[in-house]
Amino acid sequence: MKENLFEIIKDFSKEKGLDHEVVIKLVEESLIQAAQRKLPYNEIEGQIDEKTGKINLSHFKEVVEIVEDSNNEISVEDVEQIDPEAGLGDEVEYEISDREFLRIAHSTRPIIFGSLKEAERQMVVSTFTDKIGEVLTGNVIRVEPNGRIAFSFQNKVEAYLFRREQIYGENFTFGDHVRVLLLDVNDNPHKDSQLTISRTHPGLLIKMFEMEVPEIFDGIVKIVNAAREPGRRAKISVYSTDEDVDPVGSCVGMRGSRVQTIVNDLNGEKIDIVRWSEDLDQYTANALAPAEIESLEIDEEANQIDVIVAQNQLSLAIGHKGQNVRLASKLIGYKINIVGNEVEELSIDEQLEKELAKTKDIIENSLEASAELTENNDEAESETAAEVESPAEELAE
Repeated sequence: MKENLFEIIKDFSKEKGLDHEVVIKLVEESLIQAAQRKLPYNEIEGQIDEKTGKINLSHFKEVVEIVEDSNNEISVEDVEQIDPEAGLGDEVEYEISDREFLRIAHSTRPIIFGSLKEAERQMVVSTFTDKIGEVLTGNVIRVEPNGRIAFSFQNKVEAYLFRREQIYGENFTFGDHVRVLLLDVNDNPHKDSQLTISRTHPGLLIKMFEMEVPEIFDGIVKIVNAAREPGRRAKISVYSTDEDVDPVGSCVGMRGSRVQTIVNDLNGEKIDIVRWSEDLDQYTANALAPAEIESLEIDEEANQIDVIVAQNQLSLAIGHKGQNVRLASKLIGYKINIVGNEVEELSIDEQLEKELAKTKDIIENSLEASAELTENNDEAESETAAEVESPAEELAE
């Protein structure tokens, strides 16, 4: 029983990558705690012999003249038969028997395993706290019915990637190697996962560029901000501390190799690399690219920018379902209103509604034209049939 428990402790420590000496100490404390609950002894000590694997438990009796508690006291006369050198007030050690150990075995296991889990929890905190904000690479170990994905990291530490932190449309299978951003490490023993990880946070995009672009890693090119609609599109703004180094070109790489690596890792998320500028007018124009703007007006108090564009640039500036202007707004930190130069100012929702109405008109016009063409063809066929029928009747006559 005792030796088997020691083997369990050894295997757990090895599997979880825990400090063996720390685990041994915790288990010894747990054994003493369990023994004190079940056995009638005041003072108990526990020790594990790492060479033999034997678990030793012992209790102590004080040498007294008159015994009032036989479990914790022994008379001067009786102690002479056990330890002749022991005197009044000394303590005599007794080994707790296997029979007594069996009395505490039932309560010992949950206490020990609770201690082992506590050791594992503390290991996670000490190992990963300094890595908050960094990219971790984990292996998918299972995909659960509720949609969350379980990952395994170093020392077989598990963490869940919940749906809210997953890129839309992304699918994983067992064994996939996936990069995630570590957002937090919690010390709550009741949480399903101590590590909070994400695939949707803008910080993941920033860290990936730092890893893929040497100029960013070396501090020559700096990242100012990033905005994402995960799995669909993102914008990241950069500048260079060296006028001879193009920040946008550095991020794109030869034939787009650097940015494409990140795009592939983020399930095809399109990435716009924006040149940052101290001039807010220029920065706004860069952020709204590929649309071309005519002019803009900045309202610092309202934290708002009104941008005027030509009618043929309106859809491009707004983007698909407002995506381009939303990302640009997040990137520069201002609310952006797009205004057509020939129409009154409209909100983004109104502009979207107008663009949808235009699309609807085009479809309806196309359907009407198609219907007219069909009707004309039917009339032409009727006239041709009539013409063919007349000569036939004449010949018959």
